[in-house]
Amino acid sequence: MMEESHKTLGIFHRAFPVQLPEEPIRFMTAEVNKVADIDRLKYQKWVSKSESSVFTYGGQAFGYGIGMEKFADDGFSETRLVLKDSPQLAEGLIVEGLVDDARSRGRHYFGIYRNRSKMIPDSDFTIRNDFRIKIGYDVRAVHWDFSDEVMFGLIIEPAWTIRRREMPGQPLSGYLGGVENELLQVHGINAADDYIMNFVCTHEEFLLPCGGKARLSDAPVTVFTETID
Repeated sequence: MMEESHKTLGIFHRAFPVQLPEEPIRFMTAEVNKVADIDRLKYQKWVSKSESSVFTYGGQAFGYGIGMEKFADDGFSETRLVLKDSPQLAEGLIVEGLVDDARSRGRHYFGIYRNRSKMIPDSDFTIRNDFRIKIGYDVRAVHWDFSDEVMFGLIIEPAWTIRRREMPGQPLSGYLGGVENELLQVHGINAADDYIMNFVCTHEEFLLPCGGKARLSDAPVTVFTETID
């Protein structure tokens, strides 16, 4: 008799659709294994405040942003891409564009990885029982096929950083299952939905780092995603 597998195959989420430019956008591209010191190019935006950067996926490197022509010195060549034809690249650019937009509004961001970021305000915090609690958002870009068309969206959830006031260092961050409502009320927020909609309304339109604008819908849809490690 075969044992029943209890592995979770995926999760239903509420996602807010994102509309991307339909016209081709200029990029610089190269094969990752032919670019020396690829990490230097990938992280220079965050390290040296460069206005151009590189995203890698599937053995390909994509350069974009103001001044991306300099990547020709590293073996890149110019091309034009429609974002929906490269979904993983598009997801990364959506999140990076949101982070840029949040930073321009004074919101601190805590961590960014490909298609996901936690955005935590650096100035707004609450003290409870010697813990310093900050509330923000966890955002993740996703894509799915609908009527033979690739669609994009954002999964948006409340997120926190929590640490003892007398213990400096890296904060504990992420979801705290079962106590979300209590933590929201600590910050004077009655409902997670209202808090999430505030984010959506604040970022209903934002610039993409590769050029062009993204538009965030306030009418969510239900999507099914694979589990995250």
